[in-house]
Amino acid sequence: MGHVKIVVDHEKIDYSGPIDITNFLKMIENFIWERGFDKKQDKDFEQNTANGKFIEWQISPWKWITDYTRYIIKIRVLGYDLLKTDAVIDGRKRKVDSGRVIIVIDGFVEYDLQGRWEGRPFLYFLRTLYDNFIFKAYTERFEHMLVHDINHLVDHIEKFLNLYRRYSVISRAAP
Repeated sequence: MGHVKIVVDHEKIDYSGPIDITNFLKMIENFIWERGFDKKQDKDFEQNTANGKFIEWQISPWKWITDYTRYIIKIRVLGYDLLKTDAVIDGRKRKVDSGRVIIVIDGFVEYDLQGRWEGRPFLYFLRTLYDNFIFKAYTERFEHMLVHDINHLVDHIEKFLNLYRRYSVISRAAP
């Protein structure tokens, strides 16, 4: 395994209100596929509690940039106290989830994927020089591209959640 550098550390979005959680997760997966990432499912957990449903969903999409570099984005969605509610959407009554959703996004750049530069201390030193001085313009460009992709994902998520802010909740179903 190579050197992993944290580029985006805990970009957090906190939302409370009505949301269609299945469409939300599909939107995130579609965004990842559009950007050319491959998906790795880490967690998909659901538990019924006294206050509603608890959901934990975590994926780690990754994308090869070069033979030496790849991006890893860790997306974690936590849903607390999700209850089915009736909401008026475009003049029609529909069932949606309502509760608190927290989204945490981390971004990593992994270098030296084959581990060729970690065999001996001298090679490790050369890799550090290579990454920090010789190849620095490329590594910074890779990091900026990853930050751009994550900012674009956060923008998509905020637009999706803002869509649900204008819905009016009629009634809450029992847990």
